[in-house]
Order: sequence, then C-alpha cells, then structure tokens
Amino acid sequence: MSLTIAVANQKGGVGKTTTTVNLACALSKHGKKTLIIDADPQASATIYLRNDPRKLEAQHQTLYYGLLKEKSLTELVVGGNPALIPSSIMLSAADAELMSEPFSSVVLKEKVNELRDEYDFIIIDTPPNLSLLTINALSAADRVLIPTKAEYLDIMGIPLLFETIQKIQRRGNNRLQVLGILPTLFNAHFSQDRAILEELRASLGGSTRILEPINRSTAFGRSASVGKPILELDPNIPGAQVYYKLAEELITYAV
Repeated sequence: MSLTIAVANQKGGVGKTTTTVNLACALSKHGKKTLIIDADPQASATIYLRNDPRKLEAQHQTLYYGLLKEKSLTELVVGGNPALIPSSIMLSAADAELMSEPFSSVVLKEKVNELRDEYDFIIIDTPPNLSLLTINALSAADRVLIPTKAEYLDIMGIPLLFETIQKIQRRGNNRLQVLGILPTLFNAHFSQDRAILEELRASLGGSTRILEPINRSTAFGRSASVGKPILELDPNIPGAQVYYKLAEELITYAV
C-alpha cells in the first residue's frame, strides 16, 4: 500500500508544482516507485516533465478521462520513475461535471485506490483554489503538504485550507494528516521573509510543523524552463537538500 500526498494551497505561485516534481524525484532517487498525478488544469507538472498537454489531450491520455470517462488511471500513466498521470485544460470542466456524480468528492479516491499497490508513493499536484478537484485530492490523500511563500497574502489563506482539511477528516478521510507547511522562495536577507516565517511559527507552529524553508534561487526557474527537476539540474543547492530530507522522512512513515 502506497502513501499518497496532496500538495495543496489555494494560493497560486507558491511552489506547489516545484515541490511536487522535486519531492517525487527525491523519492525515486531513493529507489521508491513514485507517481505524480497532475490534478491542475494548468498542467504545470505535465509541462515541467516535458510533456505536451495538447498532444496528450488529443490522445485522451489525461486525468480528465480517468475521472469522468471510462479509462482507468493505469491506462493514463506516462514516463518512468517518477511516472505521471498528465493533465490538460480539459480538466477545467471537471468541477462542473463532477457535481453530477454520486459522492463527487471521492471520485479520485476510488480511482487512486485501484493503483495504490503499484506505487510506493503517489503525489497529487492540486489547482490554486479550493475547488472540487482539490477536495478530491485531499479525500484521496494520507498526508497534505502545504507550500507557501513568505508573504502575508500567501499565508492568510492557510486557516481556510485547514478548515477544509478538518471537514474532510471528519467526513470520510480520517487518515488525512498535515505533513507540514513548507515555506518557499525564502530569502533570509529580507526582513519581511524572516518576519513571516516567525509569524508562521508563532501562530501555527504549536499545532503544525513548519518545515525548513526552501531558499529562493534562480535555479528553480531554470529547472522548470529546461524540464528538469532541480535535483537533476543542480542537486547541491540548499533547497534540493530539503526535498531529500523530506523524502527520507516520508520513507520512514511508509515503512
């Protein structure tokens, strides 16, 4: 049985896709069979891993066809390790269409359960909102990892995400636990970044783990532009080591 992690925050631009791809890469480098599910209609993880969403959509090879059509998720997998279930803009129609499904919040959970035995880890990249796609991802997950930039507007939405997580825990997924909050794009030389990190620790650190920050680096943008995880492009930068440590911790959980 695999461990499923949703990477979630309703705010965009906080490093969800970067975290998803690099954590998956770190797990695969530890010899763990890992699958990324791209549940974001923007298809950022799909593009990051050098796939063409338009071509995959034309082939009916995206998550939309697993959620709302007759395809199994196994049929949709592309790539090696980490493997990927890709997304495309077609997934933006899923919210409205899922509403007509019985138990619409657990459709992805049912699908993921069919392939859990095939992978050690499944990591779900979610859209930048609390849509039905995000609810499905949280309902399917064992852990949720919350990336956030060290900015006031980015941390303000975290309490609402916690409320959603608590409702999901009460209403059918009591396995779901918050793995932690991961500060991203952090610059220790900026007083605002340091102040936000301290505020996070003061306000949420008593109940939620605040992970070691991922330092701001142009290498992350470069890695996305060339379609290579930072762990392959520049594995020695400090941020890469944070992903390695987190992967090792998850492996310990899953033993």
